[in-house]
Amino acid sequence: MIALVVAVLLSIKLSDRYKKLLSLILVVSILPLAKLGYKIYDQVREKSWLQQPDNIEEIVFKQTPNVYMIQPDGYVNKSMMEGGLYNYETEFYDWLETNDFTLYNTFRSNYPASLNSNASLFAMRHHYFGSSLLPDLEMPYARESISGDNPVVRIFKNNGYFTFFIAEDEYFQQNRCEQLYDYTNTNLDEIPYFGLGGDLKRDVLADVKEAFTIKVDKPKFFFIEKCLPHHVHFDAAKDRIETERLDYLSKIEEVNIWLKETINFISKKDPNGIILVLADHGGWVGMENYREMFSTRDATKIHSIYAALFAVKWNGIENTGYDEDLKSNVNVFRVLFSAMSKNNVYLKHLESNDSYNLNNEGSFFKSVRKVIDDNGNAVYENLKN
Repeated sequence: MIALVVAVLLSIKLSDRYKKLLSLILVVSILPLAKLGYKIYDQVREKSWLQQPDNIEEIVFKQTPNVYMIQPDGYVNKSMMEGGLYNYETEFYDWLETNDFTLYNTFRSNYPASLNSNASLFAMRHHYFGSSLLPDLEMPYARESISGDNPVVRIFKNNGYFTFFIAEDEYFQQNRCEQLYDYTNTNLDEIPYFGLGGDLKRDVLADVKEAFTIKVDKPKFFFIEKCLPHHVHFDAAKDRIETERLDYLSKIEEVNIWLKETINFISKKDPNGIILVLADHGGWVGMENYREMFSTRDATKIHSIYAALFAVKWNGIENTGYDEDLKSNVNVFRVLFSAMSKNNVYLKHLESNDSYNLNNEGSFFKSVRKVIDDNGNAVYENLKN
């Protein structure tokens, strides 16, 4: 009875305000609908960055060795590792050279995180975060262009290759897109509909060994991803930069063991294969927080975000005359395909080696900013659409 009386009194009291309340509810409802609208627009509109400027998708390889791309997430190049921010020496770079790898010591990624970096890698094009209305690290169509359909996998398949996608978790496959790869170590029906990634953890080396038992009378391409050393996470309570630097370096030694085991296994089973060890981005060491990753103008810190390990065991493929301008992830496959086809005409359409980040300082709408130019200089230039 008391509740009924209170309800009646409140209805009388608030009757003159219900229109304002209704207006507020409408505004609150419209905002997520607007966000959903532009997300749908970004997903369905034409992806010009997936279109090639030439006929490279018709390329014909003169040599067809098995190709293995191993990606240790966030592993920096030698120059950055031995510089002031990381201040660390590891013998792994020397181990690579001892085992006939060509080491690209000042290599870098073009984008700061896994999705956007790998999207440009497999597209062989700059995407500028998908040229989105509201650009974000979770860029539209990134997962489709990594684990689904992309020019790189199409080119391998056009040249008779059987393709493998082996990842440590389901992060790249979360949207459950149709797979162009012939084999994946995680099936789509295993992936939860709701998750942040990392719900499924795989033993990557065990899965590589399992994949080697598959009898295929074709040349093979493997993409093999390991979620180490990753990057700093900005969660240390005290002495954050130093604490997270040390944590990152401990993971370097952990992943070094895994990399050696994986490379040795592949080399023993396939002594003639091409092996590429390519990180997707840097380790972010030196940043105090997530916000600084987007706002820093310190050249060394900027390079910490992008400096990436890259080494290739060319194994009989002539790289001289092809890799002189190979400085960043976006051009890796175009250079590789040019060398395998013995045709440098495709090098005429190398992308710039610029690196890009988001500008999210003090505004609701993020924009895209160039932070490293083609010559490796740190810059601070807003991208003009």
